[in-house]
Amino acid sequence: MDKESNRNFSVYFTEEFNKCLDQIQSFFADQGVDVLEWWVTKEDNMINEIDHLLSSFPYVGKSQHRMLNYLIFYMVFEDEETIVVINILPSRSKRKRIR
Repeated sequence: MDKESNRNFSVYFTEEFNKCLDQIQSFFADQGVDVLEWWVTKEDNMINEIDHLLSSFPYVGKSQHRMLNYLIFYMVFEDEETIVVINILPSRSKRKRIR
């Protein structure tokens, strides 16, 4: 795929992706109500950002959300102009987790 192409890819999220989001939500729920509420306000924006970013440029690799770093795993089918998002994992940081 050449970088100057203006094609938009269709992005599909798998059940595995949804399970990962559930695990992330569970982690934030363990941190307390305020943290869970923060996650709920950010989750839809994060999904929309992934969709927009990948559909515009499918080889972006690591993505960053303003308040959450994450890695996304996906497959690109160039011939079909389709992207299947398989998994999402929080990036590790040097900060200590709140317990």
